[in-house]
Amino acid sequence: MKAVVTGGAGFIGLHLVKKLMSLGWEVTVIDNFSTGDQDKLHALGCMYIEEDVENVTAAMKIKHDVLFHLASPVSVEESFTFPNKYYRQIIGGTANIVNWSLDSGNRDIIIASTAAIYGNDGNLPLMESGEIDPTSPYAKAKHMSELALQEEYETRQFKGSALRLFNVYGEGQRSEGGYLSAVPVFLKQYEAFAPITVTGDGKQTRDFVYVEDVVSACISAYTDTVENGVQILNVASGQETSIMDLAEAFGGEIVHIEERNEPKRSVADITKIKTTLNWQPLTRLLNWVKLIK
Repeated sequence: MKAVVTGGAGFIGLHLVKKLMSLGWEVTVIDNFSTGDQDKLHALGCMYIEEDVENVTAAMKIKHDVLFHLASPVSVEESFTFPNKYYRQIIGGTANIVNWSLDSGNRDIIIASTAAIYGNDGNLPLMESGEIDPTSPYAKAKHMSELALQEEYETRQFKGSALRLFNVYGEGQRSEGGYLSAVPVFLKQYEAFAPITVTGDGKQTRDFVYVEDVVSACISAYTDTVENGVQILNVASGQETSIMDLAEAFGGEIVHIEERNEPKRSVADITKIKTTLNWQPLTRLLNWVKLIK
């Protein structure tokens, strides 16, 4: 099998590329290396092209059976300062790379979306059919990229999936710059024998999903999808974990810092992905923390 992975030098992308190559796939990565690790990608020995996804043209001929589109800037805070960057790279980049892939003869598209598009919806667990309330340019752009995928299907049919990723964690995740999850931040503090910094009272909850489970969902969206159409799927653990429980799992001193303006609770309904695909999350966050300590 042949795959194109955009953003293949990033955190999730590298895990996906490694998995595909271990399965014998031929992988070509398209990445601008603004945040991705080119050295790690080079060490894998796969083909890669340094380019922005919005600049990919028909002249770039890469035969492939599936496109995994993960490339995206991911900082919510930065998106408020530079909204045009996020609209251009996420919406424009998605529209361009999907059109390029379909023009290349491919008919299988998987794109990474985000749970951030649910915003402050208090109707839990969050369902794909529920309310959409994107509150940042990043989340709005991701939602519009889903709509762009659906609109493209109206003109030419293919198999498409938009995966709404919840709080992804795992090996190799950055602890600074861009999107910051509590998991790598706490891990870095734990390894440095520094206090664990918990925002507010720590009672806020998140749905953390392991990166290898996300990789499995990406591949299942291709292998288990039979009919043409665009499906929207939550990719999550389906479990609420409080930030305080996470901090206590690492152990040591805990310091409370200023509370942020953020949703108090978040947890996904994963019924749809479990029944649509041959997929279920296998790794629990607190068990993973115990293993890596």
